[in-house]
Amino acid sequence: MVLAALLGAGGIAQAADVSAGRSAAQAKCAQCHEADDWEGEDAASLASLIRDIVAGKVKHKGKLELSAAEVDNIAAYWGQGKK
Repeated sequence: MVLAALLGAGGIAQAADVSAGRSAAQAKCAQCHEADDWEGEDAASLASLIRDIVAGKVKHKGKLELSAAEVDNIAAYWGQGKK
């Protein structure tokens, strides 16, 4: 019953994949950004910012198309403050 309640309420959140975030950031963001650009930012605030960019709420150099998982993964990677 508890599992059904969790699934009905949006499911169980998956942890972000830092390695996948590194790969996605290198492929889609590295031409303009480095991980050090986000030093001091946490993953949650970065994910919020990236979601707003993807949604067109925040101005960005070009249209950014990322899945929800890619957003979370990139934010996790950049949020750790390492290249």
